Amino acid sequence: MKSRGKFIVIEGIDGSGKGTQTELLVERLKKEGIDLVTDDYPHYETSFWGRLVGRLLTGEFGELFTISPYLAALPYMLDEADGSRKIIGPALEVGKIVVSNRYFTSNVHQIAKKSESEREEYANWLWEAGYNQMGIIKPDLVLVMAVEPEICRENILKKAKRNYIGQEVMDQAEANFNHQMETDKEYKKMAEKEPDRWVIIDCCREGKLLPVEEINQIIWLELKRRNIIS
Repeated sequence: MKSRGKFIVIEGIDGSGKGTQTELLVERLKKEGIDLVTDDYPHYETSFWGRLVGRLLTGEFGELFTISPYLAALPYMLDEADGSRKIIGPALEVGKIVVSNRYFTSNVHQIAKKSESEREEYANWLWEAGYNQMGIIKPDLVLVMAVEPEICRENILKKAKRNYIGQEVMDQAEANFNHQMETDKEYKKMAEKEPDRWVIIDCCREGKLLPVEEINQIIWLELKRRNIIS
């Protein structure tokens, strides 16, 4: 009987290169002959709840930052719980590695909406609601792409227009630069709280973004160090 697989999530603020690094990691794992499954959240185009997230981000239900994070997080969590049940769980059961671009861990963005004094209480509710009440599968490793927020903003402006936000360049979360900066802080806090599960991948040197291949090598060595790959 195969042992349980491993679940890896690539995280970071908007524009930090999550998608690029996910693609590079998946390509490298495949070249090594590793059996894997890929995922990408939210499922804007392919799931009932993911489509609701897209509608939320366009502002259909109100200005994003006026909606309580207790409510705003729910469409994301429902999409992630659905993916846990249909995609991630079955793959892990047969020993596959799962690599996901974003996941329930992205709800750190919701924590960053709260005032400093309210964040710990909200975070405790969020993780309890997702992992314990909704049965969302906890990742084995969360790799956070740490990129200077100013660089991320430049990257966002270069993105192609996307269908889920009505062909706009930035959704409401991306457009709020202060929110991105606060989210960056919260990702780093998670890495301090759970160093066995969350790890910061420093993607910059002297204020400049490292080449994507160099970042990919840092990720690869981290997976080896944690015995996720041999």
